[in-house]
Amino acid sequence: MSSEWRTFRIQDIAAEMGDAPFGSNLKSHDYTETGALVVQGKNIQGRSCDWSDRRYVSVDKYQQLVRHQCKEGDLVFPKVGTIGKVGILSTAKGIEHYLLSTNTMRLRVNDKVACRDFVYYYFAWPRTSDSIKAHNANSVQPVFNFTSLKNFEITLPPLEEQRCASAFLCALDDRIALLRETSATLEAIAQALFKSWFVDFDPVHARTREEQPAGLAPEVAALFPDSFEESPLGLVPRGWSLSQLSEAYEINPTRKLKKGEMAPYLDMASVATSGHTVAGVSDREMGSGTKFINGDTLLARITPCLENGKTAFVDFLSQEQTGWGSTEFVVLRPKAPLPAYHGYLLARHPAFREHAIQSMSGTSGRQRVQNDVLGRYLVIVPSEKVAMAFNDVISPLQQKITENHRQAQTLANLRDTLLPRLITGQLRLPDAEAMVAEAQA
Repeated sequence: MSSEWRTFRIQDIAAEMGDAPFGSNLKSHDYTETGALVVQGKNIQGRSCDWSDRRYVSVDKYQQLVRHQCKEGDLVFPKVGTIGKVGILSTAKGIEHYLLSTNTMRLRVNDKVACRDFVYYYFAWPRTSDSIKAHNANSVQPVFNFTSLKNFEITLPPLEEQRCASAFLCALDDRIALLRETSATLEAIAQALFKSWFVDFDPVHARTREEQPAGLAPEVAALFPDSFEESPLGLVPRGWSLSQLSEAYEINPTRKLKKGEMAPYLDMASVATSGHTVAGVSDREMGSGTKFINGDTLLARITPCLENGKTAFVDFLSQEQTGWGSTEFVVLRPKAPLPAYHGYLLARHPAFREHAIQSMSGTSGRQRVQNDVLGRYLVIVPSEKVAMAFNDVISPLQQKITENHRQAQTLANLRDTLLPRLITGQLRLPDAEAMVAEAQA
């Protein structure tokens, strides 16, 4: 570390700081349906905020609490519970005013002394987070209060070095975010195609009107029936079959994996509530759990994981490798002619999920959907040629999602490796850039 590096207290690099309002100044009856957004700990999610869970106060109330107002670009920190987190306040569409909750605080960095993004990455560094948590190791309710934040020490290089290092890390994060956003778009396209072909039957409706189905080549459109017939589900394309899931799919199929054998293990926590990819797997000795191979779909069957949407498509194993995981997974595998990804798209479809959720049974807090109940769900099975055409369309989307996830994971791992070395001066920026270029080659 160069002699040009200096240690500051956070209050010494602040243009302005703000503590949470006292509970007496912000009570439950102050919350409204619209107005100023309240920045809660659960909204703090890295370089942008997650506004899926919102609380508002009136603009009048917001204007009364001037010292607790915040704005875009402020660094925000939780004071209790999930201490050690940091986020950059990003705005929600159409919302002008933002107010700290009773459990959050903010820092507006003086850009003549420090670079906000460098300070953000310093607090995002696991060693910093661990240091904050360590002061509360024996506390029932972990607390990182305003005084602790003001007096927290940070060691900084010259300002230009801060800017260059943080710009490099931001560019990495932006690339990761773009890959994930692209994957979400590709999955949305796949879901829309699934619904169009097998739920709304758009190509069949078009053919009954003697129209060319939108977006389909003539040779693909010709594979679809041009009429409907009655079924227990109402009108379905003529010639397509209606089957119970237990007939059209394998449910928890037999997979070979001996007890005690080392194999990739997936826990429930690593399964996302949206998107088919998983956070990671680790090798463990096979114990009691579900077994799966590439091409299987994993559906969480227990509350609240099922309601939350925990579902995954297995694409992370080596060829001919068998993995295993939680006993609370249901493994779904479409039978021919349905393609493997049909299982994932069905498991994400709202009607299927509603059937599963409404069919849960058991004691409160430990409710599960049973395999036989899932097996009674009715599935439309198209002709083999239509199924093959669907596979031809969605396989490139699925493969690109998988490729994007692997690339994003590689970059995230590299970022996590480089971050501590960059913010402590152990690595020069040109060397870090060369390492990223090599990883992407």
